Amino acid sequence: MSNKQIKRICKNCKLYNAKAEECSVIVLHDGERLKVPMWPEDKCMYETEYFDPTTKSMEDFAGDIQEVKFWVENEQGEKVDGDGIVKMEYPKGFFGKERNKDA
Repeated sequence: MSNKQIKRICKNCKLYNAKAEECSVIVLHDGERLKVPMWPEDKCMYETEYFDPTTKSMEDFAGDIQEVKFWVENEQGEKVDGDGIVKMEYPKGFFGKERNKDA
């Protein structure tokens, strides 16, 4: 069995859309769904450190990335394309600190 490491670049990632030359990770910014354009040889921007001028330190996205699922259902609760009720599945704490309903 080989212990060969796969090079962590876009073209080796299942989330990379080579046809559109973009990462399939959706970034929500000001209510807009954005996909970042990437080249096949780019290192993953979500695993790479960057300098944050606000904190004046090196940061990364590792703690910020969370999986959120969206889909549309009809009145019978069946998944459909087009109009219907938008459903969302998200991790606990996604919208910030949860408050006590009685407070």
